[in-house]
Formats: sequence, C-alpha cells, structure tokens
Amino acid sequence: MDLLALLGWSLFGALIGVSAAQRRGFSTTAGVLGGLLLGPLAFLMYFVSGVTKDDQRRKCPFCAEQVKADAIVCKHCHRELPPTVSRAS
Repeated sequence: MDLLALLGWSLFGALIGVSAAQRRGFSTTAGVLGGLLLGPLAFLMYFVSGVTKDDQRRKCPFCAEQVKADAIVCKHCHRELPPTVSRAS
C-alpha cells in the first residue's frame, strides 16, 4: 500500500510539474524533477503563482528564446517582434 501511495504521489507531482514548466517556459525535465520532489504540493504551487503581468513572457518567433511579453525587439536575435494581441477584459 505504501508503494502505491508513493507511486501516486510521484506521478501526480510529475504531471503537474510538466504542466507548470510548459506554462512558464521552463524545461520539461526540470518540471518533472520538481514535481517528483514536491508531489501533490506542486498542485498548490501551480495555482499560487507569483507571476505578475510584468513577468509574463512569450517565445520569439525567430530564435525561440523567451522575451518579455511587451518586448518590441528580441534581446537575443535583435529582430523586431510582431505585436502582441491584447485581450479585452
């Protein structure tokens, strides 16, 4: 029974870790490792995010590096970025 609980803890945490990593632009491997260590606690961390609007990022369509969402020029490849589509609240 303990082995089954440990396996469930690890699997659940790994799935949440992968989802959080992809959502924030981190490596999938780091998400899996973090999720395995935190287990279901990763679930809480996923929804209690300290990310503010100023911290939001997007992927440069030219070099695939992460840049701030409001950036006009990519700081990595120095190409002009297409404008972001703002969502009306």
